Amino acid sequence: MLSVIIPCYNEEKLVKKTISEVLKAIKFCKIEKYGIIFIDDGSKDRSLEIVKKSFKKSKKIRIYKNEKNFGIGYNFFKGVSKSKEKYLILIPSDNSHPASEISKILKFTNSEYDIVTTYYSNNNQRSFFRNLFTLIYTPFLNFLYGTNFPYFNGLTLYKLKDLKSLKFKNSSFSYQIEIFVYLFHKYNLKAKVIPTILKDRKKHSKAFRLKNSILVLISIIRIFFDSVIYRISNIFDK
Repeated sequence: MLSVIIPCYNEEKLVKKTISEVLKAIKFCKIEKYGIIFIDDGSKDRSLEIVKKSFKKSKKIRIYKNEKNFGIGYNFFKGVSKSKEKYLILIPSDNSHPASEISKILKFTNSEYDIVTTYYSNNNQRSFFRNLFTLIYTPFLNFLYGTNFPYFNGLTLYKLKDLKSLKFKNSSFSYQIEIFVYLFHKYNLKAKVIPTILKDRKKHSKAFRLKNSILVLISIIRIFFDSVIYRISNIFDK
């Protein structure tokens, strides 16, 4: 029924709580058939050790380790390749999403929607920079790609069959943008968008490191050219 990918990079203080919140949400939604794919992405702290020790009795959690840090996109597609369930979602290991919010998404398993994605409704609790960035970034991407998503980086529940055939190798934070653009233009996408609450981390955020920003910028440009090809192809297909 459900696969949950939990990528982790140096989150020894938060990773145990993250997995516990995911398990709580799964139990609340009465999902009996599920698997958690935990991927340690080259952590240099005790993240992997803590997960192994805390959940060693669970047969539902499969643990993988990358020898070096590859990035969230790489781990998403690695999780896709390891998954055999009907639905799939990625939950970051920074404990930003409590069980009550995860449950809002998981309840749509076995629905008619191809994807169920989210936007954050508690903007007043997020940093000024993050709010300003989203205010500009999301409309710009929609204009660039000819899409109409209210947010590109929220938690998203996918049907696995829509992901298995993808040939993307996007390791950056823009991996989901690339998926959204492809599905939007290639399929008659049935999408559900719901509000959720993010416990925004004020310090030590990994989302805006210089390396990540450069990779995202490069991929945004590449995805734009892909979107042009998709739109031209759709014109001729009609």
